Amino acid sequence: MNKLAFAIVSIVLLSLAPFMPSARAQAGNQSMVGTWIVTVTITTPPGAPPFTDFIAFNQGGTLTAASSAFNAHTSENPHLPPPLVVDTSDGYGVWKSIDDDSNRVAITFERFLFAGAATSQNIYGPFVPAQYVGVNAVQAEGTLQDVDHLAGRFTTQFTNLGGQLAFSGSGTFIASRLKIEPLLTTPP
Repeated sequence: MNKLAFAIVSIVLLSLAPFMPSARAQAGNQSMVGTWIVTVTITTPPGAPPFTDFIAFNQGGTLTAASSAFNAHTSENPHLPPPLVVDTSDGYGVWKSIDDDSNRVAITFERFLFAGAATSQNIYGPFVPAQYVGVNAVQAEGTLQDVDHLAGRFTTQFTNLGGQLAFSGSGTFIASRLKIEPLLTTPP
């Protein structure tokens, strides 16, 4: 590239720079980035035991979630109410700071639902086992208590592919940042 072409390209790029969103603006609160161990307590409906999730907040505002309660074997749990007797994928979603407050975060993620052997066809419609039958949507808001602790509230809905609500719930969560630990030693 000759010097004149380089100069023109440089001027054009510099003139466009104010209109390009920065990575920081898109990502929101950078202190959220990392993996968190989340203890989830369902308050509505009452009576469910707490469970644990992992949520990884990524730069750029995306996230992934894995759950100890909602996973590929959930439909095998005989203690769940019929709308929850369905297998789930991991969760994928987005997050951002709320109203430019670096201590508050909004979270949305979804999981695919798959039919298990005991999944109700009355709730999820006709299917064959392992078929995609619906979506679990989770919305949450949290506040950083300090750099390593987050707490908040959430709502969750399970819907079938026809868009009919199968389950709705809400609750609270507390989360701690997953940290590097010393290498475990094995006994001799």
